[in-house]
Amino acid sequence: MNAFLAAGLFLILTGASATAHQGDLDEFGGHIDERSGHYHYHKPAWDLAKRSKEFVNWTRPGVSGELAGTFERVERPDAIWVRIPYRPAFQNFAAHVSSQNRNDKDALLRIWFRFISPENSALTQDREYIEWFRKKVVFELDRKLAKQPVTVQFVIDPVTRRPQGMVLLGEENVNIWLVLNGWSFYLLNEEKGPYDKAFTDAELTARKQKAGLWGRGG
Repeated sequence: MNAFLAAGLFLILTGASATAHQGDLDEFGGHIDERSGHYHYHKPAWDLAKRSKEFVNWTRPGVSGELAGTFERVERPDAIWVRIPYRPAFQNFAAHVSSQNRNDKDALLRIWFRFISPENSALTQDREYIEWFRKKVVFELDRKLAKQPVTVQFVIDPVTRRPQGMVLLGEENVNIWLVLNGWSFYLLNEEKGPYDKAFTDAELTARKQKAGLWGRGG
């Protein structure tokens, strides 16, 4: 009899515990693990996941596509943090990205600029200028993007699992804007894409106008 009572008590307690735990789940059927900081599902709400394509649309699954989110912050010249407002879409993307380039708790992805590198563009200058230049780029990016919605045409590097992208603010290409204002060189390589001429023309204009780093004889 005692054994049956113990078993019954166990079921009651575990049931109550499970119910309490279920109460911590969000609308998508998951939660953030406080120990690891990562999100995981318990009962995925797959019907809600149907909206994912509005935020992440894959061209090649796990490799490339387009995402829609909101600019959150910038900590260094070569990358910005973008928040994906729809959890299922974020989780689908995050599964292909290294832990250094995602924040599960806040549904943030770090997107590295493609074809440019403001961080390395002033390396031929003195240390004081390099430090000023990098802070200036961060300031200009933060001021321009300030919590605004952005679209990113991305490719995920298969080795580093780092998302690299062309960042669009409406119809304006932010990568090209950085080159046009002299905040980065255009990184020439063998991969000629549809924006190659736009990058080349932007750099030529910046050089002629002595914008940004070109004003220092870059």
